Amino acid sequence: MRKFFSIVAIATAVFVTSNCQNPDIGDSYRFRQGVLDAREINFKETTAIDLQGEWELYFDEFHYPPFHGKKELTGYLAIPNSWQGEEYGGIELPRTGKATLRGFIHINEQTVGQELRIYIPDVASSYRFFANGVLIGGQGKPGINQFDDTPRIKSRYYTLIPDAEVVELVFHIANYENNFGGFWGQPILGNKYIMDREKMLANGRELFLLGALSLIGLYHFGLYFYKRKETSIFYFAIFCVLLGIRLAFTGERYILELFPRFHWPTAFRIEFASYYFAVPTFLLFIHSLFPEESKIKHVRRALVASTIFAFTLFLPISVFTILLYGFQILAFLIIGYVIHINLKAVIASRPNSKLFLVGLLILAFSVSFDILKHSLNSRGIGLTPYALLCFIFIQSLILSSRIANAFVRAEELAESLKISNESLLAVTENLEQIVSERTYQLNSSLGRIKKDLLLAKKIQQKILPEDGIKFSPLKIHLYFQPQDEVGGDFYDIFELDNGIVRFFIADATGHGIQAALYTMAIKSEYEAIKRFITKTDDLMNHLNQKIQNKFSGLKIVFSGFLLDIDTRTKTVYYSSAGHPNQIFQSKGSQIILNRTGNIIGLRKDQPYTQKQFSIAEGDRFLLFTDGMLEQKNETREEFGMDRMQKIVSDFESKESERVLAELVIQLFLFQGKEEQEDDQTVILIEWEKEKETTT
Repeated sequence: MRKFFSIVAIATAVFVTSNCQNPDIGDSYRFRQGVLDAREINFKETTAIDLQGEWELYFDEFHYPPFHGKKELTGYLAIPNSWQGEEYGGIELPRTGKATLRGFIHINEQTVGQELRIYIPDVASSYRFFANGVLIGGQGKPGINQFDDTPRIKSRYYTLIPDAEVVELVFHIANYENNFGGFWGQPILGNKYIMDREKMLANGRELFLLGALSLIGLYHFGLYFYKRKETSIFYFAIFCVLLGIRLAFTGERYILELFPRFHWPTAFRIEFASYYFAVPTFLLFIHSLFPEESKIKHVRRALVASTIFAFTLFLPISVFTILLYGFQILAFLIIGYVIHINLKAVIASRPNSKLFLVGLLILAFSVSFDILKHSLNSRGIGLTPYALLCFIFIQSLILSSRIANAFVRAEELAESLKISNESLLAVTENLEQIVSERTYQLNSSLGRIKKDLLLAKKIQQKILPEDGIKFSPLKIHLYFQPQDEVGGDFYDIFELDNGIVRFFIADATGHGIQAALYTMAIKSEYEAIKRFITKTDDLMNHLNQKIQNKFSGLKIVFSGFLLDIDTRTKTVYYSSAGHPNQIFQSKGSQIILNRTGNIIGLRKDQPYTQKQFSIAEGDRFLLFTDGMLEQKNETREEFGMDRMQKIVSDFESKESERVLAELVIQLFLFQGKEEQEDDQTVILIEWEKEKETTT
């Protein structure tokens, strides 16, 4: 880690050095009321000065040099500030319009006739400039109104050869599009050697970054092509490409060098679009690296917000440049959230999260710095591309660490494989005999297990009531299908002495042998009390207490539904211990029998309540376990309560046997080729209608 920080320090020093023009650049020379006194400066090979300070401002007029007659001076504008919001004579200037800027530079006699260079930064949105009355150059076509104006923003270097000791610089600037009109940076005047050197360094810097980002993006696209599951590689590749696009459309704007006639409004929109999409793409990249520390809902919100801002690019430039401030706030929030995610990953000790945090902080600081610089109307090349290269270098360290760890694991596996091969060679001599003996033992064990399971299945079938059981006037139909040979569903039907028919259905947790053993315990405790407790809620309470007292260490829990039908008074009583809602069909309507207490076995002294209502001829009950509801089809959709209710309702006029048969058929058709996922039990109860007699 110490070596890494040393490398970062060296890279920072190189960056700072390359961005400093030279120690001779004048910082104390400024325009004062339109005049810059540079007579003490000899423009040597390392000399350049910033043309900053108070320039004469003539707003809403284009004055051509030499100025004839008296021109009304609006005031003095501090370059590189915009005239937007400036007050002169109590009047605040608007964001759009045209203006003339004029400044005088006093030079010494030795400078006259010397070949100088002048750097003009981005100027919004079009300009032309003169030196001592001679048109030197410009960008776009500044017009007297919006329809006459042709915007184009690009920095340029021009040659300036002074022909007198006073150099008059005049700029015609028009802005009808952008949020800020005027200079976006400081003009610079200097010796041709230092200025040519700065131009070469700026070009080399940006071209290097553009090539590096393009190659890195293409490289990661190639990695993703061979490893599709790693979405982080894909998002990182897109992020690099977006930054490369932004770099090509900002700074020196090389896209305009390659295609001089490129449609400027389109180029400006592409610049903003790369910014709007790069920020959420980086958030997606972080989410793919640390999915457990980030929340997908926040990522989706950021994507929606960025998409909305992207749609604003279809609006006029004068509108969407104002909306940029809103996205800058969103970008700061996303950066903060990304750092929060990384800190959580560090706390959770995710692999390489600390090293990743170092690179992330460098990148976050650079992005924040560039956003702040942009908001202060200071444009040009930023820190973000350099920080990105540093961040990518950190990613390579992380990747190298993973590769090294994988190599170590491969060596360990190779050593383990070598030992295994030696053991295998020792075994191969007697392999056939060993395999034969083990196969015989396994077949014998498997045969015993199958016999035991068949016996258990027969026993379970014997202890459960058989289909066709009848207690007049109740007609009962049963369906029981365990997932394996034995299951965890249990049901019981019998008649109390006082004319009440009692139905009990239970579903133990799990399935298979373990659940079947649970049902034996449930049956044992239920049989002991079912004839002596009349109220359904009291029986549930007693059953819960007995399970808790005797089997608390085994953690037996199950849902249960107890239904009593009084055939004399036509009254129904029921209690449900955490069991799925059951269905009561009566005269074209359905009543859902909800649970009246928690599942049995969770804790002692659980309250249960009893509900009652009346029953009439032709009414039906459908009791079942959750294996019916939760059966899934090929698309992982559940059979569900709605389908069961619809079948019971649609076949209300049919025989009760037909209802159960249709329910099973529809379940099989819905299930398709999918395996049964749980035990399935259904009890259909119908109060038979009295048969009409003919005389």
